[in-house]
This record gives sequence, C-alpha cells and structure tokens, in this order.
Amino acid sequence: MEVHDQINHLLNSSTVFLLATLDYRGFPTVITVSRPLWRIGLLKMYFYLNENGETVRNIMRDATGSVCCYDESDHESISLKGKFSIEPVDSENDLDSNLTAYQKELNHEYPVIVVFETWTAKIHMNKQTQDVIV
Repeated sequence: MEVHDQINHLLNSSTVFLLATLDYRGFPTVITVSRPLWRIGLLKMYFYLNENGETVRNIMRDATGSVCCYDESDHESISLKGKFSIEPVDSENDLDSNLTAYQKELNHEYPVIVVFETWTAKIHMNKQTQDVIV
C-alpha cells in the first residue's frame, strides 16, 4: 500500500483525534475530539466544537496548532501541523447528519466548525517515522 493510501486508511479508521492549540501563556492545550465531520484528504479537516470553549479562544488568539490521530492495534500515527480557522454553522439540519451520537448529545449552545489546514505531516508506520510532503 502506498504512503498516501496508508494515510487515508489511518484517517478513515481513526475515531479519536487530538487537537493541540496554544493557550494565552503559550503552553500547548490538547483536547480529544471525534473524527472530522468532513475532510479533504489530509489537507483540510472540519471539526465540531463549542464556540465558548478554550480551544476556540486559543485559535482566535493564535491559529497555529496540530492534529494527531493513531491506530493503537497497528502502532500507526499521523501528526499534522498547520493552522486552524473558525467557521459558523450554516444549517443545523446539514450538520446533524454528520454528527456522531455523542456530538448530538453535547448540544452545544454555540456550535462552530473548526477547520484545520495542514502545512506539514509526519507519519509513523511500519516501525518507521517519516515526513510527508503535503
């Protein structure tokens, strides 16, 4: 399997993603979220968050961050570095069909879509770590 196929497999099979942002003191803050609602390869990922949360506040101050996911059984992971942006939720009806049961239960008062744009990627597969050109 080619590297890009392996990356897509990992992104499709991972159900847990870690989002890292920088807090007001410059320290990393990591949250665990469900898989992206949508994604364009590994170039762009769209996550469901609450506008009132610390992660969104961090992004508004400094858009730099990272996204990571892993497959524990195969000991594979991908770490992406890039920039976040925030988009309003246009239509709750369109959004509902993409939310997991847990995300629906969250019932965020002010839901937003956090978009992650990948600038660099590092993948660990087959007991080796390599940089991936994005």
